[in-house]
Amino acid sequence: MRPDFLKGVRFTDLTWAGAGPFGTKVFSDFGAEVLKIESMTRPDSVRTAGPFKDGVVGTNRSGYFASRNTGKKSVALNLKTEEARRIVIDLIAQSDVVTNNFGPGAMERLGLGYETLREIKPDLIYLSMPMYGQDGPRANLLGVGMTISAVTSIMWHTAYGPNDPVGPGTHYPDHAANPYHGAFAVLAALTHRRKTGRGMKIDLSQVESTANFVGPALVETSATGEEIPQVGNRSRTDAPHNIFAARGDDDWVAISVAGDAHWQALARAMNRADLLDDAALASASGRLAALERVEAAVAQWTRERDAAETAAALRALGVPAAVVARSSELVQHDPQLAARGYWQHVQHPEVGPVLLSSPPFTIDGERVELDRPPLFGEHTQQVLHDLLGMSAQDVAGLEASGVLS
Repeated sequence: MRPDFLKGVRFTDLTWAGAGPFGTKVFSDFGAEVLKIESMTRPDSVRTAGPFKDGVVGTNRSGYFASRNTGKKSVALNLKTEEARRIVIDLIAQSDVVTNNFGPGAMERLGLGYETLREIKPDLIYLSMPMYGQDGPRANLLGVGMTISAVTSIMWHTAYGPNDPVGPGTHYPDHAANPYHGAFAVLAALTHRRKTGRGMKIDLSQVESTANFVGPALVETSATGEEIPQVGNRSRTDAPHNIFAARGDDDWVAISVAGDAHWQALARAMNRADLLDDAALASASGRLAALERVEAAVAQWTRERDAAETAAALRALGVPAAVVARSSELVQHDPQLAARGYWQHVQHPEVGPVLLSSPPFTIDGERVELDRPPLFGEHTQQVLHDLLGMSAQDVAGLEASGVLS
């Protein structure tokens, strides 16, 4: 199902790598026409990043690229050439939205800054997604998702303890905060334009956007002047709250006791009357004070049991618990994802069937049917002919001169 709201909406998409393409994917999945401008002179970094289908490296074989670019049209343009830049301007003139995640000044150096483009397309919606925004004392600093996780203190809050900044990789900046904040802003701008006829410039700082994930910690630190302790998978208010080894090879179960009733149910499931009768453990504060002893008891119990059986038994008693699933288990065995049709196979012309994840929501109970990701430059001739009226001879000349590379 695709909403009528996005029918006829066209993007000229200059984003690359993670957060930008994942954000424009929201629109291509739901019916907008997204023209992905790319060049082999500076390929999208995720086209050259694995995993590759069957372990064979290739421009069109990256699963990383496929998962971020479903439904888009690939237009090969070498922006190092003046002619390619003119073509991009002509495409933008026929588009509703232009997007980029370059550093400040990059679009201006290409002749594609907002002030230039608004003269050509007055109602243009222009989304820019630099690390720190377009201005300010740190605007010229560059970074990627891992950098943003460090700068916004996500690595601090996900560390198991002091000097252990393992972090969650690029997941929060590149796949949650920034793409969806960017998509929400564009949706708001499209609504605004339909009401007023006016376009909008959106300056989305990826650092400011990602900082939303640690909002409560920022408020607490500001109010108390104290650093938030690093507790890993534990909780500062509840216990036990951790991941425990289960029977098997690297199998784990997550258990979250969020109240005294949960603790009593867990102690009964463990058949530990001694813990249940211990008045010192009756409250969360008492369990936190004796945390090592409490966790040791739980770990001894879980280590002798199957992770899935443990999680199911505790959930039946009302205790929050779940298997710490491998990727393969999420694809093959997760009942919630299966029931919602989250995984989809699409047919790819070079690598065959590809398994992809759907957007994490439905519309009126229906899930969008994904289109495949594009081959590099697959739609170049079509777009130049249909939108710009170029002949086959025109296109051949551009190819010969290196413009379409």
